[in-house]
Amino acid sequence: MKKSILISAIVLLPLFGFAQIQGVYEIRFTSGTTQHRAALIIFSDGTGKIRVRYFSEGRTKMVEQYVRTENTRYGLRLACYNPVYPGTSTRFPNYITDNFYLSQDEYGNVSVVNVDDSGGTSRAWVRVFQSTYDRNQFLSDFNWRM
Repeated sequence: MKKSILISAIVLLPLFGFAQIQGVYEIRFTSGTTQHRAALIIFSDGTGKIRVRYFSEGRTKMVEQYVRTENTRYGLRLACYNPVYPGTSTRFPNYITDNFYLSQDEYGNVSVVNVDDSGGTSRAWVRVFQSTYDRNQFLSDFNWRM
């Protein structure tokens, strides 16, 4: 049910013509053997930002990407682009941008797949945060606040 709300909200709210924070989501996925945990903020105009944390080269790294929503024949695409160091405009080196595809089957079950720009695919898990308190608690892990 919550995942159905996610797809509906991402698709419908851009029609209202203003860009307020519409939703905060946690996304988890694995690329190769590396686990990634992300904070996704979607605005009501269909754009957003995502911060992805992962462990590489002996330390935790975090990258920020811009997001735009697109309808495709494979489902709703959250197209990520311009990976930078969080809170800056400095390009994050060697990060392959993410593209999340959300689709819904005839029973309302939502599946999420990440297809990065190099063609690597992985299943993703999504969690929706409803209350402002829960959103801020979660976003603090990514040095963000609403």
